[in-house]
This record gives sequence, C-alpha cells and structure tokens, in this order.
Amino acid sequence: MEEQFPLGEHLVDHLLNGDQSSVEDHQLDEWQKANPENINDLGKYQKIWKATADVSTLKKFDSEKAWSIVNAVLENRKIRSRQFKNIALVVSGMAATVLIFLSLTFYTELFSTSGATIEMTTTYGSRSEVVLPDGSVVKLNAGSNLEYHFDKVSQTRKVDFSGEAFFEVAKSKKPFVIETVDGLKVKVLGTKFNLSTYPEDRTAQTSLFEGKVELSKNGSTPLILNPGEMGTLDKKSNEIKYAEGEISETTSWMQNKLYMENMSLQDVCTKMERWYDVQITLSDKSLGEKIHYTGVLKEQTVLDVLNALCQLSSIQYELKGKEIMISGK
Repeated sequence: MEEQFPLGEHLVDHLLNGDQSSVEDHQLDEWQKANPENINDLGKYQKIWKATADVSTLKKFDSEKAWSIVNAVLENRKIRSRQFKNIALVVSGMAATVLIFLSLTFYTELFSTSGATIEMTTTYGSRSEVVLPDGSVVKLNAGSNLEYHFDKVSQTRKVDFSGEAFFEVAKSKKPFVIETVDGLKVKVLGTKFNLSTYPEDRTAQTSLFEGKVELSKNGSTPLILNPGEMGTLDKKSNEIKYAEGEISETTSWMQNKLYMENMSLQDVCTKMERWYDVQITLSDKSLGEKIHYTGVLKEQTVLDVLNALCQLSSIQYELKGKEIMISGK
C-alpha cells in the first residue's frame, strides 16, 4: 500500500518555520491542489496557530498527555488529504513547549479570534465599579452599559459603551478602543478620562485627566486630547471639537455632586431621573428651557434636590411613588 503523506507533522514543520521558506514545498502544494477545500483549511490552521500564542502560558495544560493522544490518533487513523480535519500543533516558548491537538469540528472559543466577552450594566438609580481582565478599572454611572472583549488576532482591547463612566485604562502596548452607540471612537493606550455618551443626550463628551486619547467618527479628522482638555461630539452635526470648562466638574457624579453652569431645568431633570430612578414630568414643557441654574448641589435624596430647586426658582412638585410632576408656582 502506498505510504500516506504525513500531513499533520508536515504542517507543524511548515508553521514552525513561520510559513516562510526559501525551499519550495512540493508536498504541501500538491495537497492544496488535490482539493480546493484544502486551501481554505490551510488558512484556518494558520489563524489557529497565531491564536494559540496565549495558550502556551497555561500551566495546567498536560503536554505529555496531549502528545500521547495525538500519537494514538495518528497511528490508528489513515489520514487522507481530502478528509483531513485534525491537526497537531506544537507551540514553542522560552520556558516551555506545549503540544496542542485541535479538531476543527470542536473549534472552541479558546481558539477563536476574539476572547470571551464581559458585560456590565447599571440601571437607573445605581452605580458600580468593574475591573476588566487587562487590569483597567471602570466606574459606571447610572444607566450605563459596557461590553468588553479582547481580539487575539489584532491584539486590541475593545469596548462597546453607552452611558457615563470614568476609565482608568491599564498601560499596555495593546490598544484600548471604545466605540459608542453614537459612532464616537475613543482610542487610548494608558490613561484616565471621563466619557459621557447617553443615547438621548444631544452631545457626547470626553474629559481627559491623564495620558492621551484620540476621538474620531466615521473616518473624520481625529481630535487629540491632552490632559486637562475636553472634547465634544455634536450628534446633530457630527462635529467633534474642543470644549471649555472645568474637567473636575465632569466627574462630580462620583461625589454625588451636580455642577450646574447655566443648566436648564430639563437637563437637571434628566440627570435626576438617572441618578434616582424616577420619572419626572413637566406640566408645561416650556419650563424645561425657560429656567436655568448655576451652582453646586450635593444632596442625599431626590426630595433634597427637589426642595433645593424649589428654593432657587419658582417651581413646585407633586410626588407619587417614583412619578414626579413639576409645575410653575
């Protein structure tokens, strides 16, 4: 019987050489020509090979046991080029050599191009703090949603985000990219900044405390922020520009403070709804833009805030459970 081409071992040698060789690989070329599917399979094997870099550090992996399994399979199964679906990969490192037996039939998330996804949501009336797998710390304001995953192929830390949060991004050569529901993209390497991007707000704002960030949208000219600077996205015009103001005031929500710089009653009500999980209705919608406030509020309950607003302007309120009606006096 004609001896079968030892494809598994041959591919291992090919991949260990970095897919680059000055010597023509006639056997591998013939295998690819034998069946069009083999070309696609080779591409899959190459992607899997690249994705296993992190796996080589797993101490719990039993390489001897894996090697015995691979040997048993190779010795007892006749591998034909058009039916080949399994491959043995040898991952070499400075401290250890790990042998991995992969079956494309059971292609698991461990070897996928994207790592596991982590999600965190805070409802209205609540706040939380989360530590991401890369060591980054995110403090989430009320009504926020964060979805994090690490792309192993592009080596990028990616976050889909809406709401408001203070990010302390762990320093790394791997880029950290945030994409918002408004289409705003924030690229950082290691930094501290506040990001407010609620879907219902007219603008999205980024305030930089440390490091450097790049703001962009739809391939527009990026805006670079340095410490102490703020950038704003106007959702109507899709324009990103520098903004003025005290960046310390943008994180006042973490101290339960509300800084009001000519802030409309409507905007104050919107923040109150998020912070206290209430529903506020204005008896006359024009009140929302007619009345403005300047100052700082630091109150413990929604009633404290409402009573303070009543002292600062000619309004009154009625409270029924979580529903609040505000009217003029």
